[in-house]
Amino acid sequence: MKEYYHNCFRQQFDEWIKKSKVHEHPGEGNYISIQNLNKGNLSHIPQEDYMLFHCVLACTVLIDQVMYAHFKEDYSKFRQMTRYPKIEAGITGINVNPWLITNSGIGLTTLERFIEFFVIDIKEFFTQNKFEQATWGTVKSAMLADKDVISGPRGEIFKRVLEKNG
Repeated sequence: MKEYYHNCFRQQFDEWIKKSKVHEHPGEGNYISIQNLNKGNLSHIPQEDYMLFHCVLACTVLIDQVMYAHFKEDYSKFRQMTRYPKIEAGITGINVNPWLITNSGIGLTTLERFIEFFVIDIKEFFTQNKFEQATWGTVKSAMLADKDVISGPRGEIFKRVLEKNG
């Protein structure tokens, strides 16, 4: 998981971005329509990475949304550090729930394995990087209180892993 997340994903992500219709909302970041998650735009991703790509994308979109929604004063610094996108419904500017990214053929076991890695990784990120309001404790609390983060089968997995690794 760590190897894929820190090495392979960014290259695959950057290639996907080149193939997708991306537009920027000033001060908010890059927006990509969920329709860009199609076979043509993802053809460069090896089959063995396909599920992980979706898991990583969902989790990075999720933490970006959490930061934007709950820690506006820290969002600009976070965005500069991560460059995570927002996935929108069509070209509406309305963010989709990140778990929708993993709904099509992405196994819950693979998702849970990635979430277990991701929670530890973001805990380390917020412990090492100093923000005005966003500490690991405040980010974790915000995620546990956010119904969009913890609802549905995928959100329940995230909640369980988050509570276990806090």
